[in-house]
Amino acid sequence: MEVNQILEIYNRGERNFRGAFLAGIDLSGADLIGIILAGGNLQKADFTFAYLNRSDLSQTNLEEAILTGANLYQAVLVEANLHRADLHGAILQKADLRGANLTLANLLDANLIEADLRYANLGNANLKGACLRGANMRKEKRANPTNLRGANLDKADLRNIDMQGVDLKNASLIGANLAEANLRGADLTNADLTGANLKGALLTEVQFVGARLISANLANAKLDRAILVDSDCTMANMENATLSDVKLTRANLIQANLTFARLNRSDLTRANLYGAILRNASLMEVFFARTNLSSADLTSANLIGADLSSANTAGAIFEKAIMPDGQVFH
Repeated sequence: MEVNQILEIYNRGERNFRGAFLAGIDLSGADLIGIILAGGNLQKADFTFAYLNRSDLSQTNLEEAILTGANLYQAVLVEANLHRADLHGAILQKADLRGANLTLANLLDANLIEADLRYANLGNANLKGACLRGANMRKEKRANPTNLRGANLDKADLRNIDMQGVDLKNASLIGANLAEANLRGADLTNADLTGANLKGALLTEVQFVGARLISANLANAKLDRAILVDSDCTMANMENATLSDVKLTRANLIQANLTFARLNRSDLTRANLYGAILRNASLMEVFFARTNLSSADLTSANLIGADLSSANTAGAIFEKAIMPDGQVFH
């Protein structure tokens, strides 16, 4: 079917082009609002700046398609194949992308506000600068988690997003905004969150093994039962964060701010807290086995039941701290 033929039929009021074979077609700039192309073959088709608002592209083959700047507001792309598709600057606000294949897709600066990305595959996709505020990636029962393994989310807007159980192994989230995001049970193994904003985020039971959280903002975040083994939290801001029952074995917390943080029962075996600020922190029953606390500030901290027997406390400040035996240090 030729371009003129499609547009003529569409302009007569026909919207159903289900299963159409349009591989390689050039429909750049076309007004195709509400078109139904479900199950069709649109491989390498060009929809640059096209209007595809509320279109039905479910189970459509859009592999290597060009959708730069296209308007896909509220479009249905359930289980669509967008492998290596170019969606640079595309509007996908409130789009339904459940189960879609977006591996290696280019979503640079794309608008994915309130998009439904449950069990979608975004492995190694480029989402740098994309806005995903309020998007839904929550893991569903009997379904695979949304896959963002190796994805580039540098400086992405992920505020208030639901990413429960999402796979973010080896993902890059440098400078990303994850304020108030829900990442409960997510896997961020070896992810790079340098300079990321995680203020007030729900990070309960998150896997941060080997993750980089250098200078990240985790103020007021909830990290109960999170795994931060071998993580790098140098100069991270964890003021007033909740880190109860957290595993921080060999974690690097040099000059981290843990003022008023709650780390009760956490394991800090061989962790490095050189120069860390732990003023008024709750450190009850914390395991400090061979932990480096040299030059750390533990003023007014609560250390009742903590194990400091093998910790390096050279130059540490314990003024008014409640020591493991319950006595106030003077």
